[in-house]
Amino acid sequence: MHVVGSTRLEQGGPSISVTSLANHLALAGVPSVLVSPDHSEDSQTHVQSSVPVFSSLQECWDRELKGDNGLVHLHGVWDWHLHRDVQWCRRHGVPYVFSPHGMLEPWALRAKRLKKQLAWWLYQRRDLQGSQFLLATAASEGAHLKNLGLRSPIVVYPNGVQIPQSIAKMAGGRERKRALFLSRVHPKKGLLMLAQAWGESRPEGWEMMIVGPDVGGHRAQVESLVDQLGIRNDWTFHDSLYANQKEQAFLDSDLFVLPTYSENFGIAVAEALAYGLPVVTTRGAPWSGLHDRRCGWWVEPTLDGVRGGLEAGIQASVEQRRAMGMRGREWMREAFSWDSIAIGLKGEYQKYGCDFQLVRSERTVKGIDL
Repeated sequence: MHVVGSTRLEQGGPSISVTSLANHLALAGVPSVLVSPDHSEDSQTHVQSSVPVFSSLQECWDRELKGDNGLVHLHGVWDWHLHRDVQWCRRHGVPYVFSPHGMLEPWALRAKRLKKQLAWWLYQRRDLQGSQFLLATAASEGAHLKNLGLRSPIVVYPNGVQIPQSIAKMAGGRERKRALFLSRVHPKKGLLMLAQAWGESRPEGWEMMIVGPDVGGHRAQVESLVDQLGIRNDWTFHDSLYANQKEQAFLDSDLFVLPTYSENFGIAVAEALAYGLPVVTTRGAPWSGLHDRRCGWWVEPTLDGVRGGLEAGIQASVEQRRAMGMRGREWMREAFSWDSIAIGLKGEYQKYGCDFQLVRSERTVKGIDL
């Protein structure tokens, strides 16, 4: 039973990755359901018919499981409904697993700090301590979880990515090459820093396409700086894109840029690589493999770092960028396809005693050393 705040596509992040995980776990032989208080028929399009969706754990238990064995996988932290679900698990003796999805990263903890400190000591720390294991999407996130003093075992397993069958690009059509940013328009994503770097570099023959939902009015701040820098003719802004439109944005681009200050994973990076795009991102995201696999630039989350990565990506030849993109695509196919992620995570559930048999949540499990 995967519990997630929303299954709506426009929410991005876990609403997409969790539904993909549930879909592919079902295909791997792990009967899966989604439990979400924010679900509609509009969001049903990306949920497989073999994965039922319920509004609460109790409804799921009564209608789907009818008292049979189960495991609850909670996605996120802080939300009160997740705490209520942990209490439900304790009452029914059902084991549970937590995926914080970056919400316990240092950058995230600094936002609304006092509220989170209060929640931590009231319920969140205890809820996490009772987890069969904590699932981190990168070693860096796992290390941060360990530094919080949590006793639960920590398992590091990445999110998966859907590998497109074809990445054939349309011939001609654009006068300028395109750099693409596709993520939330949020202060931590570094767009102000990217605009400043673009304004200093003034890349000739290139345009910057910004795609993503506005968070807290940050887009207005970015657009204001773009106007001040005189780069409005180079930059375009678009709301979230889905399905074919999103795919076309990747196919029509030559370089992907995510100048983030902090990411626990950065699914957009994996998606861009799957579409054969070289990537520029920062050390705030756990993508050192960009350097190791020679498919992008992993730079410091500073103005100098972002400007240097941007200039390197733009100055590379078409052939160099294409070769880097193909290496990245092969890397995604080898290590990040949803099929392999689902099979691997099924093994992790079983390894830690979550073998889909009803076990008491207070049982102890040996941890792992990161």
